[in-house]
Amino acid sequence: MDPFTKDRRVASPTTSRSLLPLLIAGTLGRLPNVTLPLASLLLVADRSDLTRGGLASGAVSLGIGGIGVFVGRHLDSDRAGRVLMLLALAHFPAIAAFVALAGHGSIVILALVAFVAGVTMPPVGPVVRALLAERAAPSEIQRVFAWDSMSVEASWIGGPLLVSLAILISGPVAAVSMSPVLAAVGVIAVVRQPPRRITEASGGGRWLTAPVVRLILAFACAGTAFRAVTIAVTEVARGTGHDELSGPIIAFWASGSLLGAWIVSRRGLRSVPRLGAVLAVLVGLIGLGQSSVWLTAVLAFLSGIPTAPFIGGLNALTSKVAAESAHVRAFSAMQAASTVMAALGAAVGGAAIDRYGPASISIPAAILLGVSARLAVVDTKNPVGARHALRRRVGSGPGR
Repeated sequence: MDPFTKDRRVASPTTSRSLLPLLIAGTLGRLPNVTLPLASLLLVADRSDLTRGGLASGAVSLGIGGIGVFVGRHLDSDRAGRVLMLLALAHFPAIAAFVALAGHGSIVILALVAFVAGVTMPPVGPVVRALLAERAAPSEIQRVFAWDSMSVEASWIGGPLLVSLAILISGPVAAVSMSPVLAAVGVIAVVRQPPRRITEASGGGRWLTAPVVRLILAFACAGTAFRAVTIAVTEVARGTGHDELSGPIIAFWASGSLLGAWIVSRRGLRSVPRLGAVLAVLVGLIGLGQSSVWLTAVLAFLSGIPTAPFIGGLNALTSKVAAESAHVRAFSAMQAASTVMAALGAAVGGAAIDRYGPASISIPAAILLGVSARLAVVDTKNPVGARHALRRRVGSGPGR
C-alpha cells in the first residue's frame, strides 16, 4: 500500500455532493483573488494612469500569491481558522487605506499599500485544496481536483462579471471595496467546514522535497505561459479592431477550461504529463489566428479544454507527493510560483507582443508548457523527503 495514503479514510467513494459545500466555499473564497487585482487596476487607472494601475495590480497579485507561504505553517496546524479570520479582519482596513491612497502620492506608497491589500487576503484556495486532499479517497483524487478546477474557473468567470456590475452601479471604488466582504464570506464558509485532522507534526521537517520542487517549477512555467497568452489573445482583439471582444475571448477560453474539467470529473485522467503535452501543442497553434479574432477565439476555446484538467492534475500530484502535514504550504508555494511568474509573463510577453506581434508568444508559451508537462513526471509511489521523518515524530505536537 502506498505509504502516504494508508491513513486516509477510504471506506466509501468520494461524491461531488459530499464535497459540494467545500467546493462552494472555495469558489467564494477565490472570488476576491480575481476581483481585487482587476478592480485595483481600474481604480488607479481612473485616478491617474494605466502604468500606475498596472503597478498597483501587480503589487496586489504578489501579496495574494505570497501570503499563503508566509503563514502556511500556521495554516497546516490547528490554528488555521484563527489565522484566516484574523487576515479577513485585517483586509478591511487594508482596503480602506488602498482606496484612500490609490492614485495619490508616490509610486512607492502606492505599491506598498497595494501589496498590503493583497497580503491580507485570506489564502482560502490552498486551505480548501488541503481539505480536499484529506477527504478524497486515493482512487478519486484526480476527479476531486477536477471539481476544484471547475471551482477555479467559475471564480474566473464570475469575478470579472462582479467587477463590471459594481462599476456599472457605483464605480471602481465599489469594485475594490467588495473585496473584504467577499473574503469574509469565503472565510466563514471554510471555517464552517469540519477542520483538518492534524495527525502529523506541523513544524520542523523538510517539506520542500524534490518532487514538490519539480511541481512548483511546473506551476511557475505554466503561470508564465498562461499570462503571456492571455495578453496575446487580448492584443489580437485590439489589433483587429474588436477591442470589445477582449473579455469575451478570455471568457471563451475559461469556458473551454470549465468543459475540460467537467469531462475529467466524469471520465478521469490517465496521464498529467501527456495532457500537458497536448495543451502545449494547442497553445502553440494559437499564433495561427493572429489575423482573425474569430479564429483566435476558437483556438483559445480548444486550448482551454485541457487547461483546467492539467492544472487540476498538477494539484492532484501535489497532494500525493507533499507531506500531509505540509499540504497548505505546498499548495501555497504552487500558487505563489504561478502568481509571481505570471507577472513576469505579463511584463516580458507584453514587450515581445508590442515589438513582434501576438504570434511571437505562442511558440515560447508552448515550450514553457512542454517543460511544465515534463516536470510533472514525478514518482507518486515513493515520494522523497521529510514524510517518513515526520511520521516518526507523530505526537510531538503542532509547531514543535
